[in-house]
Amino acid sequence: MRRILSIQSHVVSGYVGNRAATFPLQLLGHEVDVMNTVQFSNHTGYNKVRGTRFSDTQLRELFEGLCDNGLDTGYSHLLSGYIGNSGNVRAVEEIARSLRRTNPDLVFVLDPVLGDDGALYVPEELVSLYRDVLCPLADIITPNQFEAEALSGISISSLEDARAVCNKLHSLGVPNVVITSLALPAADAQSEEEKEEEKRDRSGLLYLVGSQQTTHGGEKKTQCFYIAFPRLYGYFTGSGDLFTALVAARHASVSESASDSEKEGAAGVVLAQACELAIATQAGVMRETQLFQQQTGVAVSSDSLRRGNRPSDMVRGFELRIIQSQNLITHPVLEHRAVLF
Repeated sequence: MRRILSIQSHVVSGYVGNRAATFPLQLLGHEVDVMNTVQFSNHTGYNKVRGTRFSDTQLRELFEGLCDNGLDTGYSHLLSGYIGNSGNVRAVEEIARSLRRTNPDLVFVLDPVLGDDGALYVPEELVSLYRDVLCPLADIITPNQFEAEALSGISISSLEDARAVCNKLHSLGVPNVVITSLALPAADAQSEEEKEEEKRDRSGLLYLVGSQQTTHGGEKKTQCFYIAFPRLYGYFTGSGDLFTALVAARHASVSESASDSEKEGAAGVVLAQACELAIATQAGVMRETQLFQQQTGVAVSSDSLRRGNRPSDMVRGFELRIIQSQNLITHPVLEHRAVLF
């Protein structure tokens, strides 16, 4: 059985960070140990938040407790999400190195939580720390568009820009890159079907772009793919945390079942299949969440979605419907397929 140490945020009410990741991972067959970087009453999408941010000293103390009792052995995966400050980045680095000494095959899945919608919500110094310290240790990285651009220094306005960003992140030592959500001009859609779908959906499309790099006989092979999926209108917090957990779980299961030729990544098949399964679940959970919010009768407008203006009853309606979507986690319906480019 696979065993994960998940280091990220925690809330008493709602589904972000470890609260969004733990149950899906357990449902998909993982033992999950959690280490919280914050303990908040609720996520920061609400207008008021109470709670505590944990220091690197506290994270180190928790890990030392695991080591003292021999509980640091047997981890197959390390998953990190919101870390929040430079000291905690260094603590996660130490934990990753320690776990990899115990298990050289440890898979480190890194969600570089830096910001979104054009703005950082962590200190700026974390950008270089993620790029120079954690990325070289990671096996899989799952930035959103803003985070990918910040880490690479490259703006993304096309699929070819996304490929350049993936190559830049590969050069840092990350073999598997997943840019989780890209807003691209309609003209960059690669098929007539996607163009027609975008015309039908007033919210347009988002793109996931993945890239898998493998090395065999000293030769590096890289395969990029994208998955187009409909953008849903609303305020969804924790969807990135859920998605990264799903990628970790699905990448593990697909890797175990893949043939040797597939594991060589000639067609990017392992990462692409993992992302297809992950996006199927995430899209389903978000649709269920959107439907539930609509049933609450609380109006949603562009003004109410702005930070500082979000009514708590609206935000509460958008809490991810993870528990209610168990079948979508275990038996996702594949609607959006990977396309190589």
